[in-house]
Formats: sequence, C-alpha cells, structure tokens
Amino acid sequence: MLEIVLQLLFEIVVQVLGEFAFTLGWESRAHALRGSRKANPVLALVGWVIIGATCGIVSAFIVPHRILPPKRGMSLIVAPLITGALMRTVGDRRREAGKDTTILATFWGGSMFAFSAAVTRFLLIRAW
Repeated sequence: MLEIVLQLLFEIVVQVLGEFAFTLGWESRAHALRGSRKANPVLALVGWVIIGATCGIVSAFIVPHRILPPKRGMSLIVAPLITGALMRTVGDRRREAGKDTTILATFWGGSMFAFSAAVTRFLLIRAW
C-alpha cells in the first residue's frame, strides 16, 4: 500500500514539474521573441537558449558529422564569442536607427544562443 501511495506521489510531482518546465519554456520563448522594452531579460535569455538548443539538434540531424577538424570543443568557445560580438554590433546599429531589438541583439543573448546550439550539437555528434 505504501508503495502505491509513493508511486502516486511521484507521478504527481513529475507531472507538476513537467508542467512547470513546459510553462517556463513557453514563457521564455515568448519573451525571447518580444521586443527588449517589454520582455523580461532573464526569461528572454532562457528562451534564446532553448531556441539555440533546438537549432543545434536540427543542425546535428542535417549535418551529422563535424564541420571543422576536431580541436576538442573549440566551437564551444570560439563560435559563441564571435556570434556574441556580431549580434552586439547588429543590435547597436538597430538601436542607433531607433528600431526595436530583442535580447538576441546583445553580446550575452547572441553568445548564449550560439553556446547552447554548439553544446547540443557537440553532445549529439559525440554520442553518435
């Protein structure tokens, strides 16, 4: 009897945590795609990390091998830094022109997007 109660409690906890994770992911995605003036920056950043990981999964299925020669994870460092710098430049230019931007158009937004895509791709390709 105790086993059944514990199993039921476990299922409830897993369900609640799953719904919480889904809601957090959905809200983060919504904030990521919203303009920076109205969005919560933390949720927007989480949203771009989720979107970046999704892009990493898709790219690993499209090109299931290393693109550059193996240098033990250099893409985990170089790609996010370059992407972050480029996205900051794009964001600065758009803001100077008076246009709205998202958190992606910052160094941290661009680099976290690229890092999550690179990590996901690295782990998937390494597992294959």
